[in-house]
Amino acid sequence: MDFVEQAVFTSAETDRSAGYQVVATSPGVCDADVRELSAWGPSHGALLDSGPGAASVNFHPLPSGCSCVSRTLPAGWEYSGRRGMRVYTQCLITPPSVLGRFANNPFALLKAAMAGGSLRLYDEVPKRLDPIRLVGRAAPLDANLLARLACDPGPEWMASLVQAVLTADTVAVGGGPPAEQVFAGLINCFPPQCRNELSFTTGLKPSSRRPFRVVALSDDREEQLRVARLYDATVCDLAAGPPTDSVLDDSWARLIYRVLKVGRTSVLANEFADHKYEMGLVDLPALGLQLLEELDASWIESEVAGGPVWDEIPPRPAHRETASRREVSGRGAGEAAPAGTASQPASPRARPHSAHNRFGHASRRAADHGIQAPSVLLVPDDIEKLEKLERLDDLVYDAIAGQTTAMDELRAYWPEIRDELGDDLVGESREQYLRYALSIWEKCVAPDKAHDPHRAVHSLEVLCLLFDEV
Repeated sequence: MDFVEQAVFTSAETDRSAGYQVVATSPGVCDADVRELSAWGPSHGALLDSGPGAASVNFHPLPSGCSCVSRTLPAGWEYSGRRGMRVYTQCLITPPSVLGRFANNPFALLKAAMAGGSLRLYDEVPKRLDPIRLVGRAAPLDANLLARLACDPGPEWMASLVQAVLTADTVAVGGGPPAEQVFAGLINCFPPQCRNELSFTTGLKPSSRRPFRVVALSDDREEQLRVARLYDATVCDLAAGPPTDSVLDDSWARLIYRVLKVGRTSVLANEFADHKYEMGLVDLPALGLQLLEELDASWIESEVAGGPVWDEIPPRPAHRETASRREVSGRGAGEAAPAGTASQPASPRARPHSAHNRFGHASRRAADHGIQAPSVLLVPDDIEKLEKLERLDDLVYDAIAGQTTAMDELRAYWPEIRDELGDDLVGESREQYLRYALSIWEKCVAPDKAHDPHRAVHSLEVLCLLFDEV
């Protein structure tokens, strides 16, 4: 089990100096980290709340590659008799391996340290501290916390906070639930691999000495305006009316809004469970688009099955290989596929395949519910036609789902492939697409179903395109 070094920053008179300083460390804290802790350390009057119950949880990177997870408290009076409470900060110098055990969640790590009795407030800090050991680990997602925050401050505000973090250098948050609760929920809105980039403080006043990415604010409107002006911060006042989801132009923020709005935090849990691959905040727009497509596909699946409008997204397989790729690689029909490769049962008129990587989800899931995609049902006379038929499947299903780009591509692609496939494949393809589109249309307009005229219009629009010469 890895050790966690520690340090204490507070006001004291030592052999070296008097005043606020790093007064003690454990043996493994390097000089560069000590200098950084001194620069970021909060001094007299730094806490937002001046009462005896004030506290702040803080998180920021260190030069050594470790991270500082700290807690700041008022702790008695200044040794010099100076008016006001002494500010006391205990710092845990956390290596990546330990923080990773706690899903890169500083709040989870601090909770473990408090449960183990590792956070101690000394009246007289010893000159040398001992490294500490932290037992346990944390899940990648706290679904209960996100469920509470979906009620207050609501999915609109949580998604707006996510977007602000992704687009602004400094985000200042005031009003609403306690900052520690909101910030802990905000951490849970990001994959574990990205959380190291989210420096924050839940209760220290903004300062140029401490360039946290996310800071807490008082409810005072004048103070909020001052912080916005001095630190070029994006201010989010959770006590104000929630923004509308229409202001969300970042795909990851839109994903957070959706999963909180419909209570499907399992979408995030599935994605966060596999956090071994490297990624950062700059990668989230692409991942957000991918997961939004999967949500749309899951919506279609539920509609076809007659189930709930929204369904969970199952964990994505680590790897898929198309039938055409298997044939090109020289593996025969009787040879076993590699471990992790998706397979489907063979039939006289069906051949195994997986959908095109860019789309794929809608056609595959619709087929699982009894409406066969043409590329599954039919057997073209060559591999190239199969791959083109797979692409046509995906464009048709995504266009019916309302994806504008898919409909635009389908308008250009259909005339091109219609002549190439030949009358037999075109006719049978039309029949399967007609079955699928009409099943969606009937569910959208049936009196005992939830009406969705937009879906009905998309279905009929696709049918008109596919049957333009019939």
